[in-house]
Formats: sequence, C-alpha cells, structure tokens
Amino acid sequence: MSADKQRFVLYEYLLYFWKKKILFLIVPPIVALATFLGVHFILDHAKYTGKAVVFTGSISRSDLTNPDNIMAKFPNVKNQLDIVVTEDKYVKITVKGNDEKSVQKDLHYIVTHYNEELKKHSKERLDVTMETLNDYETQMKRLNTLAQNYDDKFDTQSLGIDQITSKAELLQTLADVTEKVNKIKGDLIFYEEPSVLSEAVAPSKTYAKEAIASGLVLGVFLTFMLLTLMKYLFEARRYYQ
Repeated sequence: MSADKQRFVLYEYLLYFWKKKILFLIVPPIVALATFLGVHFILDHAKYTGKAVVFTGSISRSDLTNPDNIMAKFPNVKNQLDIVVTEDKYVKITVKGNDEKSVQKDLHYIVTHYNEELKKHSKERLDVTMETLNDYETQMKRLNTLAQNYDDKFDTQSLGIDQITSKAELLQTLADVTEKVNKIKGDLIFYEEPSVLSEAVAPSKTYAKEAIASGLVLGVFLTFMLLTLMKYLFEARRYYQ
C-alpha cells in the first residue's frame, strides 16, 4: 500500500472517539444510575438489619439446629427473618425491617428464646449424663468390693473352677463399667455449652458505591462498543455509497 493510501486505523478510532467524547459524559452516568436502581429494587432493601450468632455447643438435635425447624418456632415475627447454619455448631440469625426498634425487639426475642431452649436441653442432657455416671460409679464400687472379697478368699483357700469363672466374669464386667465411666468423664470434659456470641442491629448495607462503580465501568465499556459500532457503520455506508 502506498504512503498516501496508508491508514492508521487506531488513530482514526481515537480521533472519532474524541469527537464523540460527549457520550462518555452521558452514557456512563445513565448506566450507573440504572445499575443502582436495579440493585436497590432487586435486593428489596430494608433500612435496618439485625444479626446474631448463636453457638449451639454439643447439641446436635435437628429440631434445635435445623434452620427450617428454628424458623418454624417463630411464626409471629413480622420482620423478614432468615436463619442459616453457616458451619457446624454456629447458627446465624438475620432480621431485616424498616423500623430499628422493631428489628431489635424481634432479634432479641428470637435470640433469647432460642438460647433458653438450647440451655434447657443442655441442662437436661447434663443431668441425665451425671445420673448415668453416678449409677456406673456406684456399680463400679460394688464390683470392686466383690473383687476384693475374691482376692481375700483366694489368700485363705483355693478357689474352685466355678469361682474362678465367676471372678473372671466379675473382672470383665468391672473393666466394662470402668471403661464407660472413663468415657463419660471424657465427654464431660469436652462438653460445650450453648451461648450467644454476638447480637447487634445496624443500618443495612445498600451496596450503593459498588453498584455505581460497576455501572460507571460498564457504561464506559458500552460507550466504547457503541462508538465502535457507529464508526464501523459510518465507514461501511460511505464505502457502499
């Protein structure tokens, strides 16, 4: 191609963009506004959001740890309620609404009653465990006494076959009971009681800055695409004319 016919396409496009620079001042703000409004309506924005995190401890009952079962316990809550088990043993409670006092009241009501129910079940579980432990310890003391009697008798006279068999069974039972006692004591050491880790109400995040920034970037990109298309159509029409 000769020098007089050589074209600098990138320069031509940049020059065309510069001539149409007014569109960069019009399109991006419009797209940013549309993005902000879209995010606002899609998210169904509430003015206030209350969040609480409850630690369920060693409780694993489905009626106390399943999100659907927990929500079913609070049918009278008027504000938007969402309960998520983010990870094992942690329950995240979210309440949204337009009145701060109403959101705070509902959140505190849910957290208080839920935590009380967890603690009640925890206490019942501990009481049953301690009762079982006491029974096993009593049985273990009785078996130890019987074993000691066998030892005393063995010191004074020889034991028969039946007595040796009975002593072996006694020692095996004692070993089993001792193992159960040690297991229960180990479970009690690592037993975790439920508790409320956090509870707070704050203005809801609107994501306005993120939406506007994304809209501006998208608007600039769309403007480039629009001007590129306009430039292409202009040259194509001039060529065919």
